[in-house]
Amino acid sequence: MYDFAPVESAAFSLRPAPEDVKVDCGFAPDAIAVGPEGEAVWGALGFAQDGGTVFVRFWVAPERRGKHLGAAMLRAAAPDVFAGGAKRLEARPPVRDQAAIRAGLRAGFRIEGGVARGAAWDGTEALTLGLLPGDGPGPFPRVLPDLPDGSLRDEVIALRPLTPDDYEAHLRHRSRPEVYSGSVLPLPPSAAEAREVCEWRAAVAWLRGRSALMVIDDGAGYQGTIGLYDVARVVGTGMIGYDLRPETRGRGYATRAVRLVRQWAFREVGLDRVWAGTDIHNTASQAVLRRAGFRLEGVERGGLPTVAGRRRDTLLWASLSSD
Repeated sequence: MYDFAPVESAAFSLRPAPEDVKVDCGFAPDAIAVGPEGEAVWGALGFAQDGGTVFVRFWVAPERRGKHLGAAMLRAAAPDVFAGGAKRLEARPPVRDQAAIRAGLRAGFRIEGGVARGAAWDGTEALTLGLLPGDGPGPFPRVLPDLPDGSLRDEVIALRPLTPDDYEAHLRHRSRPEVYSGSVLPLPPSAAEAREVCEWRAAVAWLRGRSALMVIDDGAGYQGTIGLYDVARVVGTGMIGYDLRPETRGRGYATRAVRLVRQWAFREVGLDRVWAGTDIHNTASQAVLRRAGFRLEGVERGGLPTVAGRRRDTLLWASLSSD
């Protein structure tokens, strides 16, 4: 057990957990958060120390979720943990627990490294979050922000993050030869791969600042996807990739989606250059980029792989924030 001193705030009190406390949080709490009346337990923290690192696990009561209590508890506890001699505070939330990951980021924790197999507090894949004494109270600045009001939209389509509910539509879509033939590696995904993408891989990649995968929705549901990939804030660049259901091609959805993502990339993400690559024979995709204001810059020899092992040439297109 990690020694913990009480912390009082205007919204709640964080205090050492009494030995007889009963909290259905899945671990033995070292600290609990209670409301102003001091009765119901709103949240709990558990600590384990290994050398200079203190590992923290946290839980928020179902009725208090969505109010940023997890982040507030972590912020309240961090100064005392560091004052006690800890050099580092670490959390390992499951990759499927997006609320826990976001709570850590709001509290100033940084995402460190990739996905760690079996390292989460429930034994599943984890995302390692770390906080050092000089990191500040948060939130940690993200490379890829959330979409404003949850989506990008014009008068015809909306772009929204991929979710677990999209699994069946996403698997059907990406399993069609006319769709996956235009992918970076022209192969269909397995059912397990598609499920993981929808359940957590796309969301984790977004939080890590690697890519932002969105569903193209015209009000009738999933019509394809578009993503901002290979985001490099240091040089201010990112790549756009997109695909549509064959039944909805020819309606201008792809052009609209590219324009929406480009605008978001320039205004909200802060990029200066967005680029895309098309197969030299994919005239339909080339027309999309022309209509969206991209300029052809040249041929990239052997830009994409093939299943047979040969490389295929691509055309390189780009749009600048100054265009």
